Amino acid sequence: MSINLRHKEILNILEKNGAVSIRDLVSMLYVSEATVRRDLTTLEKAGSIKRTFGGAKPITDTKNQIPLSIRESLDSRAKSEICKKASLLIKEGDTIFLDGSSTAQYLVKYISNIKDIVVVTYSIKTAELMCENHIKTYCAGGLMLENSLVCVGNKTVEFANTINTDICFISCKGVDRDGKFTDTSEEETVIRKAFMKNCSFRVMLMTQNKFNSKYLHTLCEASEIDCLISDGDIPTTLIERFRKKGDQTNEQDL
Repeated sequence: MSINLRHKEILNILEKNGAVSIRDLVSMLYVSEATVRRDLTTLEKAGSIKRTFGGAKPITDTKNQIPLSIRESLDSRAKSEICKKASLLIKEGDTIFLDGSSTAQYLVKYISNIKDIVVVTYSIKTAELMCENHIKTYCAGGLMLENSLVCVGNKTVEFANTINTDICFISCKGVDRDGKFTDTSEEETVIRKAFMKNCSFRVMLMTQNKFNSKYLHTLCEASEIDCLISDGDIPTTLIERFRKKGDQTNEQDL
């Protein structure tokens, strides 16, 4: 396994488990302890992880989130599969909201041929991708977070409160067995909530490695989501939460 692939795998493991020991990484990656220590040192210097005694954990401080350039390359195949499914929900003339997640960016290649759609986002990178594909786009202003290239703060919320969308596509760090969707970023959680409030149909995009995990900030409950789309099987407990809500999603595309 190359260094770059190994670094991506370490980040995937941390995203899924929240924290991991050096001993566990040695076992998972089939490499020496010295190699793991070098990898963790490199990732910490890049601002991608935080070292702990005997291991590492994900960055939880918003100012030090994993850089977007790294997140974009994680689980790329799964994210593309998810967004291909999600694009089928979009109709000609729809106004759609895309959050600042790396997952939502993968929608661009599937919606560029849909006529007369309008995209709303608070992500500079997403807005750039839409403009490159000649899609009419509104981008919220505000304080830009360096690592995520998204705008947050009161000005962004004020903009969100004036916008009505047909369908919104959002993602977050994890969802627990009780159907609570959570994230590490307080700022982005506030922005996502503001845009969700004025949206007619809410779609959660989530890779399967985020199931059965919980983080500090609550974004929403399963009852507030109309559709959950993933690249793998949905935990039974989560399916039951959506069935109780009476959603129009099914087990394959939850």
